[in-house]
Amino acid sequence: MSTETFNVNPAYAQAGGVFDRPRLAGDRVVEAALPLLLPVAIALLWIAATQFRWVSELILPPPSLVWSSAVELFSSGQIFREVGVSLGRIAWGLLIGGTLGMVFGILMARSPVFEAYVGPTIRVIWLVPALGWLPFLMLFLGVGETLKFVMIAKTCFMPLLVTSYQGTRALPQRYLEVAKVLELPQHTTLFKVIIPSILPSLFAGLRLALSKGWQALVVVELIASSAGIGYLMNWGRKLFYLDIVIVTMIVIGIVGWLIDFVMVRIENRLTLWQSRSVA
Repeated sequence: MSTETFNVNPAYAQAGGVFDRPRLAGDRVVEAALPLLLPVAIALLWIAATQFRWVSELILPPPSLVWSSAVELFSSGQIFREVGVSLGRIAWGLLIGGTLGMVFGILMARSPVFEAYVGPTIRVIWLVPALGWLPFLMLFLGVGETLKFVMIAKTCFMPLLVTSYQGTRALPQRYLEVAKVLELPQHTTLFKVIIPSILPSLFAGLRLALSKGWQALVVVELIASSAGIGYLMNWGRKLFYLDIVIVTMIVIGIVGWLIDFVMVRIENRLTLWQSRSVA
């Protein structure tokens, strides 16, 4: 009987796995292609629906028409202008709402008295959906840029409040004890101890806030706006240019995905020191 020697990945064997084998190029190709299966299937179904007249072209325009409209919108620069307007709005809304949410979250975690005073009121306000505030805010703020900023800020406020609150509450007490022994000022403790330690929680809140804020922005632009990607979608809907509606839907989804992709990369860079310290 012959004996054979196998190379086993120790970490994998310890976890109860099977023999390790090197990843092949084909494995990487399959892994990269998997996320494309569903979009390709949807595109094929779309082509079939228009080719075989399962749905009227007035309701579901063919991909060729959507493609030509997309080329026209991109070549004229209109898509870039509208997306730029929307991104500027969400940036200001996130800056205002996210900053306030982070400050309130840290204060509530550090001060039970502050939490007792403002916590119930914030929870009640948050339970009212963003669209529920829209008619009320339109009466006081009109339909200008201030309305968009306030709506996005309101949407971005709570995710940052919750994640900063939870991150600060979970902060190891020894960090604060060392800062107290060193007699660090409050602002130094905040910027040198608390915020760096809760970065993973903050980025989780940022990603959620950007996702929710992007959705809220599109809704507001659909209802009350004269510029932005949501406005362009609503303009196409009113004129029954459904090819333009589909183009804007795709652009909204891609831009939202790119925002989340960039945030993940920034988070990995800024929190790299934490993973190294844990290792």
